[in-house]
Amino acid sequence: MQATNHSLIQAGPAAALGAAAWLELNLLKAADELAAAGRARAGVSKGGADVLRRAPIQAWEADRWLRGIKLRLIRMEAFFFRAGTQKRAALSLFVRNERGLNVGLRREAITQMATYVSLITDYGYERGRTRFESRFMDVLVVDRNDHAWIYAENKALGRTLEKLCGRLTGDFSDGVPLIPDDESARSVDDAVMKANHIWNHRPSHFWAVSPTVRKAFEVIYTEAGFRLLETGKVPTADEQPAVDVF
Repeated sequence: MQATNHSLIQAGPAAALGAAAWLELNLLKAADELAAAGRARAGVSKGGADVLRRAPIQAWEADRWLRGIKLRLIRMEAFFFRAGTQKRAALSLFVRNERGLNVGLRREAITQMATYVSLITDYGYERGRTRFESRFMDVLVVDRNDHAWIYAENKALGRTLEKLCGRLTGDFSDGVPLIPDDESARSVDDAVMKANHIWNHRPSHFWAVSPTVRKAFEVIYTEAGFRLLETGKVPTADEQPAVDVF
């Protein structure tokens, strides 16, 4: 069911309220609507407010959300947002428990959507080559050969992102531990999981993004693994190789 009158589509009032405050207000309103419909536990809105108090929506995030909504890079469908062109691009803004009940706000999803919009509108990448939740990566930009070019990873907290970057920078230059097929993703060390994504898909660049910390790296591959070299700059679409590289 498509909710064409959902408040998140109506970007006009944001100018008067302030983009970050407007986005927070509408996210919490969506939480209240979920609870009223029996699809979220009582108090999910209060819990969301607590999450945003600890990790406030940043101006750059709210700006990219508004830009994304206006350009239809972000499309609201009931309590979900849809990004990109993939059929499986609809994701909830909320965390669900085993019974399918929404129990909390996914703070990381706010940053993830802002990152997706930024790669298209700030760095010039085509919509069709900028993919949301693709190949187990938060946001992925592919080249003309459909090879990974930029892998963007999102975290809700800057300190978590800094810790991950520290591990990825040098811990895997001599090898990347394999993850058994039968091992639950929840039991795998997060840095090992992300290292496997890098090693298996071979992106040329890694962009780590949280609400308050953004770090850009070139991925340097060794015979057995890789390391990250911080560049401080995300490459633009114009900086992609002009010819196919084999």
